[in-house]
Amino acid sequence: MAVAAFAGAACGLRAQGGPPMVTDDPGTPGDRHWEINLAWTDQRTPGQTLEGIPLLDANYGVGDRIQLNYMASWNVLRTAGEASESGASDSQFAVKWRFYDAGETGLQVSTYPRITFVNPGSGSDRRGTADPGTSFLVPFEVRRDFGVLSVNAEIGHAFSNAARDRGWIAGLCVGREVSKGWEVDAEVYDTGSDSMDRNEVLVDAGTRFDLSGHATLLLAIGRDTHNSLSPKLSLLTYAGIQIRI
Repeated sequence: MAVAAFAGAACGLRAQGGPPMVTDDPGTPGDRHWEINLAWTDQRTPGQTLEGIPLLDANYGVGDRIQLNYMASWNVLRTAGEASESGASDSQFAVKWRFYDAGETGLQVSTYPRITFVNPGSGSDRRGTADPGTSFLVPFEVRRDFGVLSVNAEIGHAFSNAARDRGWIAGLCVGREVSKGWEVDAEVYDTGSDSMDRNEVLVDAGTRFDLSGHATLLLAIGRDTHNSLSPKLSLLTYAGIQIRI
């Protein structure tokens, strides 16, 4: 089970997890509010490039502590010496619940279970633009401010009918608001096999910059430092915009 894309959902503009980072955070959009992330993603491994053009990550708030999520992308797979393939990615449905909240700068804890599956009849798994099988991830997210730094951590386990997609995830994201409306973040994200004998370690850095009260620019870049699960990612990039309604 390898990191497939930068994913998740952001909340407001504080140093945090969520897009464009892989590690999620306990933030939610707020009651009856939308957060929609539209992005271009690029994953490169030796001899292969997978682009999401675009990635749609739509989030809706139900009350102050619950978030509904749908995520999918249109993928283009380019393999050296072969014709390119394009098609829909897997679809993801998720529900986040922030069950503990000690305030904006205090400890916050959530769970964010999600199911990922191939769109029926798409044939995307045969073309390589989507992973075969169905997986169910049960993660927990923790966030707290420490002075000028915000620390966000996530840990969870993925269940699947395919052995290669079962395993553990763990992320640590540290961020700082440089000035009003501009923050920078850095993270380490680990994906491990079910027996924890193999893993992938991704390191990346990102930034969020407010374009207006309702739109934020999202940018991130990273690479694997170690990968015994699958071909090593030499480059992983995310460029998008978050729209809040």
